[in-house]
Amino acid sequence: MAAVLTVLFLLALCGVAVYVLRDSVERIPAGHVGVQHRRFGRRQPKEFSRVAVYGAPGPQAELLSANAYYLRPTYLYRIEHFPQTYVPPGTIGVVVAKVGRVPPPGMRVAPFVECDHFQDGAAFLRNGGQQGRQLQVLGSGSYDINPYVFDVITVADLADRPDVGLVPDDLREIKINVGETGVVITRLGTAHRGDSSYLGRFVPGHHSFQHPWVFLNGGGELGVQSETLPEAGYYFINPWFATVVKIPTKNLIMEWTKDDKSASNLDASLEQIELDVQGYRVRLDMNQTLRIPAEAAPRLVRMFGEASRNNELKTPVQQFVEKELSSTVTSYFRKISASYTIFDFITKYDELSAALFREVQQALAQHGIEAVATTLDGYECEPEDMNQLRRAIAIQKEQYKLEEAKLAALEAELVNTGVYTRIEQQKLIVEAERRKLELIQIQGLVELLGPEQVAMERILSELVKMGVPQVIASGGSGEMAQALLQVMPFAQARDMMLALAQGAGERLGAAEEPQAIEAREEPAGE
Repeated sequence: MAAVLTVLFLLALCGVAVYVLRDSVERIPAGHVGVQHRRFGRRQPKEFSRVAVYGAPGPQAELLSANAYYLRPTYLYRIEHFPQTYVPPGTIGVVVAKVGRVPPPGMRVAPFVECDHFQDGAAFLRNGGQQGRQLQVLGSGSYDINPYVFDVITVADLADRPDVGLVPDDLREIKINVGETGVVITRLGTAHRGDSSYLGRFVPGHHSFQHPWVFLNGGGELGVQSETLPEAGYYFINPWFATVVKIPTKNLIMEWTKDDKSASNLDASLEQIELDVQGYRVRLDMNQTLRIPAEAAPRLVRMFGEASRNNELKTPVQQFVEKELSSTVTSYFRKISASYTIFDFITKYDELSAALFREVQQALAQHGIEAVATTLDGYECEPEDMNQLRRAIAIQKEQYKLEEAKLAALEAELVNTGVYTRIEQQKLIVEAERRKLELIQIQGLVELLGPEQVAMERILSELVKMGVPQVIASGGSGEMAQALLQVMPFAQARDMMLALAQGAGERLGAAEEPQAIEAREEPAGE
């Protein structure tokens, strides 16, 4: 009888054990984590009062991972399931610790504690992790994170979290394209004592500011950093630690035109250039090609700051174009308007571009920026007669350049007598085209400005050659004419003008007449 009772007792015990085991086996489904709530246990240390680390009652820091079986007696544990933490592709997640040591006053972001990307809450608490914002961020992917220990904020949560002070763009991977560099502005670090142009010193080992704890432990400084983010890369930067300003390093073309531009254009502030030259209104277009080297980008940001999130402020490059580049060009053309005659402007337009390039080059070099090219495009004048003269001069200049190019090609082939003869002929053609250009300029100016003013300018030019007084004080055109007659008889002045006009026509006609040039043989071997 005792044996029977023993067998029945064992069978009952086995049944109870099977029941307990079956009810105590916990499987965590895919895509979830399990939080263990212990029903009783030993007393919890005071600093871990909210989440248990050493087996005290309450939610445990240690997690149960997905797709695994665990033996957790129901009389001792209650298991709660939560979805895994998911960070969408192309974004980052920032972390706030709900438990841990209380940070000291003024601590904005807690020191780094190694805890397997916040998947080991027990290690975080045991190693002195502090409450509040954390330095490390989470890249895209799924994580086993205990929601009782950490709060992970992603782009999907920002609408419900105005307290974190972030916008969706703050939680996106930072992509630096080819032809760009990333200027980093740190919000944490030691205060420097440099001047207004000071840049944060280089600190090694922080993997392009993606390990901010290394930067801070190495004495990294607040503000704009001298080290930049290289092009063609993706970076996970904690927005509580630093922000990044993208600066283009490829060739940029800034245009002064009358065309409408988007407010986002780097040259949005530039408009068509308008000048007043001797009472003639001149409108012209201009292009400036420049390049900002990566090493010059931090100083540009240091000088002009970063654009605001709501686009109230312009980007550093836009501000540089408006305040530095535009002012340099405006100053140059102000000098042109004051010192050039309309005749100088038309006949020396090509020279203006070269002189402007040198001025822009010097101004940009002060900021470490390269001036690649300066191009003055076509221009329009008022009244329309000036445009006709401008076009006639331009056409004749092109013809003159063409004949000069032919002459240069012939001189390069100076290897036989036949080519020599053609060279002499081509020189006559070039001289004829030059005189045509001179005649067109004189005729156009006479029609526009009147023969008296043109004659006065030519007489003054001849007086300089003759060695007569170069400065004649006068109060007006009548007094100047009278002063001129004091140093040169009127008849001589009149004859000079007639000779100038007649000589130009005769020289032009003579240059156009066919001239026979004897071909001469070059000595053998030359």
